[in-house]
Amino acid sequence: MSGHSEELRRRIVADINAGASGEKLGSERDLAEKYGTSRSSLRQVLAALEEAGLVHRVIGRAGGIFISHGQVERSLSDVVGVPAFLTSQGYVAGTRVLSTRITPAEPPAQTALGISENDYVVEIQRLRLADGSPISLENAQFPADSFPGLLEQQLGGSIYEILETHYDFVTGRAEERIEAVNATGSEAALLGIKPDAALLLITRVTYDQKGTPCEYSRDLFRGDRTALAVTAKGWGIAADADVNTASVSLQQQAG
Repeated sequence: MSGHSEELRRRIVADINAGASGEKLGSERDLAEKYGTSRSSLRQVLAALEEAGLVHRVIGRAGGIFISHGQVERSLSDVVGVPAFLTSQGYVAGTRVLSTRITPAEPPAQTALGISENDYVVEIQRLRLADGSPISLENAQFPADSFPGLLEQQLGGSIYEILETHYDFVTGRAEERIEAVNATGSEAALLGIKPDAALLLITRVTYDQKGTPCEYSRDLFRGDRTALAVTAKGWGIAADADVNTASVSLQQQAG
């Protein structure tokens, strides 16, 4: 794709991210004028976006180019990295590493990882992309003493694969808490959405095969692009169900 086409694609994708599924972007003529390009160049980019499932064309007087990005399904039954579940659903997974640092552990991380205020964590903030569109913003923290040199690794893919390959880490289980929150201005800018738009906050503590907590993560998923899925085991009415396997808690309403 030429430089002009790539710039055009980025501008259109930005408008797609700012819109809602089913919203009309405009007609070919309108879009060619808006982006200052020829209709032939526009058609080439739109064809690629349509193949990726980001837009669809409707023919007729009421037709035009419409946003059609679908929802990404995030399973709650398996501990897998974002690239793995995006790829399994046919998306091209991408990552932008926003920041990395080694920093003193703050109280939430201390509690989750079982470390003290004198301990340090490796903090990695990344933006996850599905077919080039932002889908989630993640902030993951790992005990620095357990994973020396982690920031020297290639952090654009699955960190779980890095931990397994270089640190003999095997995921044992993860405990997750899901909340509905609203995007701050900075979060909205990174995710390509409007401030106060709905997000799903998934707070996760991941344990290794020995039961030691090794990751504390806060992941923000776009509410308009994410569906949660879980496979639940049926116990029967008369059976003694383990009520600790899953729970729903109500947040206290602000007065």
